[in-house]
Amino acid sequence: MMRKFTKNPRGITLLQRMGTGIVVHAVIMFVSALVERRRLAAAREHGVVESGGQVPLSIFILMPQFILMGIADAFVEVTKIEFFYDQAPESMKSIGASYSSTSIGIENFLSSVLLKTVSNITSRNARKGWILNNLNESHLDYYYDLFTVLNYLNFIFFLVVSKYYVYKAELSDSIKLLTEEFEGE
Repeated sequence: MMRKFTKNPRGITLLQRMGTGIVVHAVIMFVSALVERRRLAAAREHGVVESGGQVPLSIFILMPQFILMGIADAFVEVTKIEFFYDQAPESMKSIGASYSSTSIGIENFLSSVLLKTVSNITSRNARKGWILNNLNESHLDYYYDLFTVLNYLNFIFFLVVSKYYVYKAELSDSIKLLTEEFEGE
C-alpha cells in the first residue's frame, strides 16, 4: 500500500521506518507514565502505599504499552538489521549484521547504568528517590517522563543525523545507470 503512495519500492525508506519506531518508543514512555500514575492513584485509594501490598488492577492495564512495544520493535529492530546488512559494504555485511545484535546488548547495559544513576541522584540529601524497593512509594512515573524526554531528544538527534545520510546505491539502480550509460555510447 505504501509503495503506491510513496513510489518507493520499499514503501517507506529504512530511515523513515527507524524514525517511526523512535517516535513510537517515546509514545510508549508517555503511556507508561500515565499508566503508572493510574497505578499509584489506585495504590493510594486502596491504602497499600506503605505496606507495599498488591494494587487491585488488572494486568491488562499494561496491554497498550506491550502492543506499542511490539510495533516499535518491528519498526526499529527489524529495520536496524536490514539497514546494517543492506547499507554495509560487501566485505562488511556480516559485521554490520552482528553490530545490530551487539547494539541491543549495549542498549540494555546503558539502560541499567541510567537506572542506577537516576536512583542515586534522586535519593541524595536524604530524599526519597524515584526508584525504591516498594513500588507503591516509588515514582516510576517520573522515570518514564524522563525517558519520554530522552526519546524525543533522541528523535531530534536522529533527524539531524539522517538528514545528512546518503544511502548506498542499490545494485538495481547501479545496473540501470550502467545500462543507460552503455546504450548512450
